[in-house]
Amino acid sequence: MKRGLNKADKTLLIVFGLFLLALSLHLRYPYSLVSDALLFASEAALVGGIADWFAVTALFRKPLGFPYHTAILPRRRDAFIKASVTLVQKEFFSKRKIFRHLERLHIMPMMLGWLREPANEARLVGQLVDYVRDFLMQQSKAQAGVIASKMREALAKVEPEDFFALWGKWLQKTGKDKEFVQRIAAYWRAQASTAAARQQIKALLEAYEEEKTGENVFAQLLAGFAQAVDLINYEEAAELIQRQLLAMLDELGTQDSPLQQEMLALFYEKAAELNREPQFHQLTHELKDSLLKDLPLETAVVEMFDHLRLHFLEDKARDVDPLAEHLPALRSRLEELIREEYRRMLYLVENDELLHETVDSFLFDLLGRSALHAQTLVGVIVTDVLSRLTDEQLNHLVYDKVEPDLLWIRMNGSIVGAGIGLLLFACLQITM
Repeated sequence: MKRGLNKADKTLLIVFGLFLLALSLHLRYPYSLVSDALLFASEAALVGGIADWFAVTALFRKPLGFPYHTAILPRRRDAFIKASVTLVQKEFFSKRKIFRHLERLHIMPMMLGWLREPANEARLVGQLVDYVRDFLMQQSKAQAGVIASKMREALAKVEPEDFFALWGKWLQKTGKDKEFVQRIAAYWRAQASTAAARQQIKALLEAYEEEKTGENVFAQLLAGFAQAVDLINYEEAAELIQRQLLAMLDELGTQDSPLQQEMLALFYEKAAELNREPQFHQLTHELKDSLLKDLPLETAVVEMFDHLRLHFLEDKARDVDPLAEHLPALRSRLEELIREEYRRMLYLVENDELLHETVDSFLFDLLGRSALHAQTLVGVIVTDVLSRLTDEQLNHLVYDKVEPDLLWIRMNGSIVGAGIGLLLFACLQITM
């Protein structure tokens, strides 16, 4: 309640002044009908104004120290708080109003529009990448075991024949097969161009001669005669074979050369035939099962995570992003993958009717339950806030909301009192 005189107080002072004026007129003109009527009306107006002032003031404090049935609001503050909570929960936050407002929100368009904003997309993708980084920083053998188990399950589902076919297509598509042949040709050319290689070729020719002549004396005699007259020179033959071999390796190492294309075509043809063989199928499956059984995936994953974790903790101490510091390509790739999946998710939610309805229903149910839970929390908050107020603060809170009405109640007391006073005075004059 505000300090100073309000319009109701001023009205009461004016009525009191009129009462004094009417009283003085009545004393000066005791037999005047007008002075008597004015005194009667002003007296009734003064009594009505004082009575209503007492009634209004008694709501908040004890007027003139009168203790009985006064200061109603402070004495009944618990009931007032309970009624206020009920009013807020049942009227302002009723279930019907909550769900009616939720139905008008159009949750899905709002959510999709918010998620499609570039700034929000970048922030969410960054948070997901940071979540992956934090996951890598955690040291947990259980997590490593789960990852290794998932890797083993994924590898177990791979068919070796399909893998070889995909690997061959990848080699052809990327040109890695030609690069591989070129490297093999370069390696063998380096090996074949040495003097030691020429001596090995010569030794092979001599061994071939011994194998063919064997214990045949006549053949040995002819071979010795041919060498004596220089008809057979293994040194020159080895050098010639070496030159031919180097020329063939040079052609094999030349990209898209006829020999290289012929070699690759033959390789893919034989690989396809081998891939269709039942024995090869059985062998590859046995090898796959054996490798998956003996492969120490758990140990490898644990060691990898420990290594990453040590580097990540060091970078975190330096306030550096570990992925950006050590694995920028991995971070960029993670961001690309997460962004692609993020946009694919939005597309599916927007265009798949069943998924759209499911997500919309889930969000509506989630918000509805949250709002109903908040309904109880609102009651708790209102109770806590009102309970913390002092009696004076509570009086001000209520009075400030209804002050104009209370002032008019007090002024109406004087106005109605004056009217009733005049009416009673007229009735008395008629009956006298």
